[in-house]
Amino acid sequence: MQSISTPVGLSLPPSDSSCAIDVLAAALDQRDSYTDHHCDRVSQLALAMGQRCDLDESRLNHLVLAARFHDVGKIGIRDDVLLHPGKLDDTKMAAMRSHPERGARLFAATGRSDALAVAKLIRHHHEAWNGSGYPHGLQGEEIPLESRILTLVDGYDAMTSQRPYRGPMSTQRSIEILASECGKLIDPRLFGEFMGLLRGGSSAA
Repeated sequence: MQSISTPVGLSLPPSDSSCAIDVLAAALDQRDSYTDHHCDRVSQLALAMGQRCDLDESRLNHLVLAARFHDVGKIGIRDDVLLHPGKLDDTKMAAMRSHPERGARLFAATGRSDALAVAKLIRHHHEAWNGSGYPHGLQGEEIPLESRILTLVDGYDAMTSQRPYRGPMSTQRSIEILASECGKLIDPRLFGEFMGLLRGGSSAA
């Protein structure tokens, strides 16, 4: 299985509020450089998946922006939660789980013409296919397709990169975990597409 390559020419779509976007990006980097770099990688994976799923230009732009800023809500999470080296207790977990809503509000405040559309994708990137996710417990295709893509590529990058509490997992182990989440956390069809992307094969759709 080959490693996925970085899509060439990745850039954020043109913005009517580029200053606000730049401020969000700078704030995220200053708050937590790991999260900032993670978001960069997730945006690259999301772009490749969005292209594979034949999203039109507008939806692809929204997906890339949502991926780049999906964790921007972590700006408001305390250090003892965000940088905690072990398993979070219930109180800390509740604080961490507030980041999709926080992020959606922050992005909506940019004043961009697409702010609400992108904020919606950020808000729902931790929903689960079986309805067990958060913040709203959406299920199946109630979850925006772009958010389902984010759930998948976010999880993959999180597992295969260095975290405060563990080293990176192998690609194979990460794929095994994602496969075990098909029909639960992960949209099974999108997992099939992601496997095709990793292998460099044709679309399964």
